[in-house]
Amino acid sequence: METSQGGFFERTQGHMHPVVIADYGKRRMDHLGASSGYLLKVMAAHAVMLAQCAIIPRPAAAALARTLARWAAEGGIAQERLDPALEDLYINMEHLLAEELGPEVSGHLPVARSRNDVEAAMWRIEAREKLAALADELLRHVAVLGARAAATADAVMPAYTYDQQAQPATLGFTLSAYSAALLRDAERVLDCVRRLDHCPLGAAAATGTGYPIDRALTARLLGFAGVLDHAGDCVSAADYMLEGTGAAVLALNTLARLAEDVIKWCLNETGFADLPDSLIDSSSIMPQKRNPVIVAAVRANARLMIGRYAGMLAACTVPYEASRDVTIVWEETTDCLSVAAGMCRISQAYLAEMTFHLEAMEQSLARGFTNTTEIADTLVREGGLPFRHAHQIVGGAVADLFAQGKGPEAMTYELLNQWSHTVCGAGLPIAPATLAAAAENRNSVTRRHSFGGTAPAEVRRMVKVQDERRRELGLTLESFRNRWSEADRALQDACAAL
Repeated sequence: METSQGGFFERTQGHMHPVVIADYGKRRMDHLGASSGYLLKVMAAHAVMLAQCAIIPRPAAAALARTLARWAAEGGIAQERLDPALEDLYINMEHLLAEELGPEVSGHLPVARSRNDVEAAMWRIEAREKLAALADELLRHVAVLGARAAATADAVMPAYTYDQQAQPATLGFTLSAYSAALLRDAERVLDCVRRLDHCPLGAAAATGTGYPIDRALTARLLGFAGVLDHAGDCVSAADYMLEGTGAAVLALNTLARLAEDVIKWCLNETGFADLPDSLIDSSSIMPQKRNPVIVAAVRANARLMIGRYAGMLAACTVPYEASRDVTIVWEETTDCLSVAAGMCRISQAYLAEMTFHLEAMEQSLARGFTNTTEIADTLVREGGLPFRHAHQIVGGAVADLFAQGKGPEAMTYELLNQWSHTVCGAGLPIAPATLAAAAENRNSVTRRHSFGGTAPAEVRRMVKVQDERRRELGLTLESFRNRWSEADRALQDACAAL
C-alpha cells in the first residue's frame, strides 16, 4: 500500500487512478473551472469572518484574503492551473494557496467549514446570477412580444385548436398570450431566487461547528438575504438546483410552443410570416428552401433539457445527506440555465425581425367555417334561441356543405333557414342583414370584448397590463442585483481592511 504523510485526505490528493482522471476528473474540471470566481468570493468572506471572530491569526487572514481577492480580480483561477488529479475545484485552490503562501498560512483557511458548505454557498451564488440572467432575457422577450402585439391588435387571423381553424382572433391576441406565459416564467425564476438566496456557509460538513463563527456576517458579505437554517439541510439540499432548473425548463417549454407556431406560420401552405435570411438555413440541393432551422433548434434544445431534467430528478433521489450524486447534478443545472437564456435570446431575435403577412392571415379565414360560432351566438343573442338549438342549426348547415365539398361562401340565409325549420319548426329569428354582419370575421373579433377577449381594445389593455408587470418584475430583479453589488463592495472593503 502506498504510504504518505497524513491520512486518507493527504494520501488521495494528486493520486487519483489514471482512468478516473481521464474519464471523470478532467471533464468535470473543465466544466467547473468557470465557477472558480464564486469559490474565491466565498472563501474570502470566510477568511474575513474568521479574522473578525478572532478564530485565526489576523496576519494569516489578511494574506489569504489578499490572495483570494487578487485571483478574483484576475477573473478567477486560470483553467491551465487546475489539475484534474486533485479531484475538484476546492482542492486545487487549497494546493495553489499552499504554493503561494505556504502551508502555515493556507492551513488556516479550512477552519470551521467543509467543502460541502462551501460548494453549497458558491453554487447558490452562481445559480442566483444565472437565474437573474434568464429572468432578464424573459422580460426582454415580453417587451418584444408586447411591441408586436400592440402593433397588430387589429390584424385578424385564425385561432387554432388541434391545428384546425377554430375562431377568428387577432395576431396581437395570439402574441400577447405568449407574453402572459413568459411573464409567469419570469415570476417563477425570481421566486426561485428568493428561496435559494440564503447562505449555507458555516454548516461545515453536516452538523455545524464548535468554533464561534458568525454566519450572519458571511451571509451579508456574500449578498444573501439571510442565513439558511439547519446545518444538515444546508449541505444536503438539492431542491434549489431542481427548482431553478425546473423554472428554466418551463420557460424553454413556452419558447418551444412559440417555436412550433412560428414554424407553422412560415409554412408555404399558410404564408403567414417570413424569417429574415440571417435566421434561416437553406438546402444544399433544393434552391428554393428557406428552412426555419434556427427556430427548430429552440424547440430541440427545449426537448433535450426536459429529458435531462428528468435525469436530474432521478439522480437526486438519494439519502438526505451530502452526496456526490447531487453535486454532479449541479453541472446539469448550469448547462440548463445557460441554454435557456441562449434560446430565449434567439427566440427574441426571430420574433423581433420576422415579417408578418397580415393579408394572408385574414384571407386564410375563408378556407374554413371559422366564424360559425359567432353565427350561433347571434342566433342566441339577437334571436332568443337556446344555444344548443342554435348550435344544431349552424352545425347541420356546416355538415351539409362539408359533405358537398363547399366552403363558407355557401353558408346562405336560405340554408340556415331550412335547418331552423328542421330543428325549431320555425324560420330563422333574425334578418338576413343581421346574419351577414355575424358572418364578418372582424365583427366576430370586435364582439369578443369580454375580459381577456380578442377584441382589439381588450388586447391593448392586456398588453399595457403585461408591460406594467414586466416593469415591476424588472424592479424586483434590480433590487436583488443592488443587494449583491453592495455586498461585493462590502467584501472588498473588508478584505482591504485586513
